[in-house]
Amino acid sequence: MVYEVVATAEFDALLDEAVAFRVDNYGLRSARRLLDSIDKLGNLLAGNPFMGRLVIDEADAADSLRWVRTDSYIAIYRVHEERRQVALVKLLSATSNWRRRVLL
Repeated sequence: MVYEVVATAEFDALLDEAVAFRVDNYGLRSARRLLDSIDKLGNLLAGNPFMGRLVIDEADAADSLRWVRTDSYIAIYRVHEERRQVALVKLLSATSNWRRRVLL
């Protein structure tokens, strides 16, 4: 059961920001590592979309936000079972108060 993995415009913008930060502060190799980890995450989620933990324990877990750590970031995503799709929603620093930012 393979799901299509798509990124929202917000996720893409946050990824671009993270890559630019990495290039400016840590170099190209660090930015490449982040991009590689996002590619690997996409492949993992395509085969196992429910692997991440729920952001909030909700009764309808099928359409709830989930999170997984990748590199030094938290990727927030939503599984759309009926469409067999995983939507990457946000990418936030793991050292930030990311739960609060997601819930706002």
